[in-house]
Amino acid sequence: MTLADLQNLAAANNPTIAAAEALIRQQQGLLRQETLYPNPTVGYLRSDPDQPGKSATQGVFLSQDIVTAGKLGLAGAAQREDVEARRWQLTAQRGRVANDVRIRYYDALGAQQTVRATEEVERLAEEGVRAAEDLVKAKQTARLDVIQAELQLNAVRTAVQDAKYRHQAAWRQLANVVGVPDLQPAPLAGDLAADAPQLNWEESLQRLLASSPVLKAQEATIRAAGFDLKLARAQAIPNLNVQVVIQRDRVEKFTSVSPLVSVPLPIFNRNQGNIQNMAGLFDQQRKEYERITLALRDQLAAAFQQYQSARGQAERLKAEIIPRAKENLDLTTKGFKGGQFDIARVLAARQTYFETNTAYIDALTAMNKVAAEIEGLELTGGLNPTEIGTALQTPLGPGGTGSRSVLLQQLQQRSGGGSQLLPGALQGR
Repeated sequence: MTLADLQNLAAANNPTIAAAEALIRQQQGLLRQETLYPNPTVGYLRSDPDQPGKSATQGVFLSQDIVTAGKLGLAGAAQREDVEARRWQLTAQRGRVANDVRIRYYDALGAQQTVRATEEVERLAEEGVRAAEDLVKAKQTARLDVIQAELQLNAVRTAVQDAKYRHQAAWRQLANVVGVPDLQPAPLAGDLAADAPQLNWEESLQRLLASSPVLKAQEATIRAAGFDLKLARAQAIPNLNVQVVIQRDRVEKFTSVSPLVSVPLPIFNRNQGNIQNMAGLFDQQRKEYERITLALRDQLAAAFQQYQSARGQAERLKAEIIPRAKENLDLTTKGFKGGQFDIARVLAARQTYFETNTAYIDALTAMNKVAAEIEGLELTGGLNPTEIGTALQTPLGPGGTGSRSVLLQQLQQRSGGGSQLLPGALQGR
């Protein structure tokens, strides 16, 4: 299963996308309602005299408010900008879902590769047990070496099981953000090393500020607040009320038509409070744009540091440490079989080889996850409501590699030899 397959599934099944689309329809309904002209009022009237022969009338009246100062146009303009903001929020939510799928895909892909790495070490540990048994039979080593090799094998098998649990949990979380919680695990296509992009700070920053749908939505919100302020000022100009009364006198046998035009006098209420409120809202929304910009820059700065740290660790592990760990393991294994080294040295070499490989996978996983966040315009939170959009994935911590962040220093400081056995669950954070 590819990343594109999973993202397509999420686009069709993640409920937050459908909810964001519903918010657009709600806003379109408000736009439609606020641009409707006020309804006329129609009624019936009648007068009955208390003396015979006096005037008796009946008739109808019609009343209509005439909206002045372009208020309906301003209300419509504000609502159209609100619809535009909702559309950008939908774009942002789609980005959050796609990015979260990508982040959790790399979690699951890293866990999948960790399972393979631990299974390889399990195979090496099994070979080590057989080699120790052969040496015992040849009376070249003691039974204690076999016991130590078996203990390491058991520890490795525990690590294999824990790696499978990690993969299982990563797949379940991936299925949740896809929106298909019962999605059955399948092998994931992809290469952590090949997928990692080369990112540049200035390019990433300029792309974020130019393309962020969160900023685009806020720009539309500012324009809507500007129209709301104009509308509040226009509402100080009163609307006209036009009435027409048509009556028929049943006694005098004549019909009268009485027009009436009225307008409120804006003496006390000139909409001062609403104008002040809208002016404050307009200023607040402009400052909110500045706040969002600073927050995005802040998020990018933290993410870029994690990306650089994870990338640096992955490059050093691949170029320097893993080849040496593999060479060390091959030489000590060969020397042990030839009776040159004791089992403790082989166990230490095997442990170092396992740690360097799993650390490399962790560094690549962290680098790809942070790169997805950076390339995805800091949009994360694919299971949160549209307006929230906070990150759901586990924080990567300093350096972006969790408990592996100090592995390089440990490996560089470690001296050869030692009889420490392989821990059972090295991949846990």
